[in-house]
Amino acid sequence: MPELTTQITDNRLISGSFGPVHFGTNDFGPVNFGPWGFEASDRVSFLTLDDNSRHVNHAGTDINFKNSRWRLEYQTRPSQKDTAITISARFTALTGGPLQDAVIRLVFDKTAIDHGMIANQKYHHRNSDKYRLFPTRQVQLHTRDDRKIDVTLDHAEGAGRFAPYMYLRDRDESWIIHARLLPIAPIDDIWLRWANRLFTLTCPQKLARLIWKAPGGKAILWRLREKWGRHAPEIQAVPLNILKPGQSLYLEVTCRFH
Repeated sequence: MPELTTQITDNRLISGSFGPVHFGTNDFGPVNFGPWGFEASDRVSFLTLDDNSRHVNHAGTDINFKNSRWRLEYQTRPSQKDTAITISARFTALTGGPLQDAVIRLVFDKTAIDHGMIANQKYHHRNSDKYRLFPTRQVQLHTRDDRKIDVTLDHAEGAGRFAPYMYLRDRDESWIIHARLLPIAPIDDIWLRWANRLFTLTCPQKLARLIWKAPGGKAILWRLREKWGRHAPEIQAVPLNILKPGQSLYLEVTCRFH
């Protein structure tokens, strides 16, 4: 079996390889896929562990959104036999506030990967940028040399307000896998938006709720851009739920190499 090599710094996986498969930040080509990590967001703030956070300030493990405060406990652990990597994240509300999701993110270079599998469906890389999202606990990548990478969502806690999902996404030169916690009913807020490079338009909250509750509204607009992919209009309805102070979301993901 190919050797699994990883660089883990400050409890984060920065880069790694499994035979010809590369993931994380790289020095082997022109494309930088970025470290594996954690993401969370509300209407205004977006948290990620790289340099792409928006309206977020870090103070150690404390995370300050524009309108709320949180604590992130994040850990990366290689297995003793160097055949797996486990990532866990607990995101705790310090002041309480709304969230649209919480995510553990893994990214792989597409070059050595033949296809991906999720919910018993097989996908080849077409640069579709579709979020193939399912209420499942496992995603697989199959390499061109007949090896397999299993990504499993081993444990999830949604505080009774969020449910676990995973998605497989083919974007540019990478395969992206997310383990996500997404809001479940009763929904506290609906953010119906149209976004582009120049501006973001937000539908008034009362009207957004009416559209969401109308026949077909949820089915059509729920994360529309994510479902349709690269050439879809940047229009979608995103639910948010509020966590009270002391409540937390937890994700634990293991990536196994065979």
